[in-house]
Amino acid sequence: MRQTQKVMLAFSEATTSELNEILEHRFFKEKKSPKSKSKTSLSKQQSTAPMSAIKQENSGTKNIYEIIKQMRLERNAPVDLVGPQKCFDKDKDIETQRFQILTSLMLSPQTKDDVTSKCANRLLEYTMNDIANMDEPELIKLIYEVNFNVTKAKRIKDLAQLAIYKGMPKTFEETIKIKGVGEKIALLYMQVAFQRVEGIPIDVNMIRICNRIPILKEKSPTKLRKFLESQFEHKEWGEINETLVGFGQQICLPKPKCDQCKLKDICEYYKLQNTSD
Repeated sequence: MRQTQKVMLAFSEATTSELNEILEHRFFKEKKSPKSKSKTSLSKQQSTAPMSAIKQENSGTKNIYEIIKQMRLERNAPVDLVGPQKCFDKDKDIETQRFQILTSLMLSPQTKDDVTSKCANRLLEYTMNDIANMDEPELIKLIYEVNFNVTKAKRIKDLAQLAIYKGMPKTFEETIKIKGVGEKIALLYMQVAFQRVEGIPIDVNMIRICNRIPILKEKSPTKLRKFLESQFEHKEWGEINETLVGFGQQICLPKPKCDQCKLKDICEYYKLQNTSD
């Protein structure tokens, strides 16, 4: 326990080179975890996970995450300021707010947050009834900047009609059945609209980061979600999406700013890009 506390204390004042030394410390070395200390929250699928996942569990996932949180102290990434989960009118009734939240989230796939925010805020001027009865070409004009605007306009109109006749979905299971809603959107909707954290929403930024550092080499959002959920306590899940997404928007971009990253010395992507032939 004393050794763990020393390592965590060192994070707050460490330079990049010092962080590298910390990460090479034997505290992070691969070791077998006693069966008595295994997490009871692991599912059968996780307990039979490939060896790569088991190795990553012992390489300091939470400690790497703490370093990322240091780099995100200012919280001024697009997701922090104009993330789709923030685009709703708090003065409206709760059912309208939930409709606006889910609408904004449905606009967001394959679209930058600032563009999503612009279109979502434009829709705030219209009621559910307005959108349900709006001609699709008119709705497309209101959201024309988002990618796949034709498909998204149809699905948002369908959502408005569903909300009028049946009300907004109130569970994850109901939400994920709606066309245009995947696991990430459904989990974010539950978290924002109902303050229920039912899982860690995974997006492309998170997949990119976790494969590069690496936290876990995994392309499947569901498998990565289950792995991360096994590494953190439930009370921590709610902040992980925004923390990692913002890191992916500001530093670990598709073309990353490695000079600003405190994790570059353990990053496989950085090593690959800076290895001479």
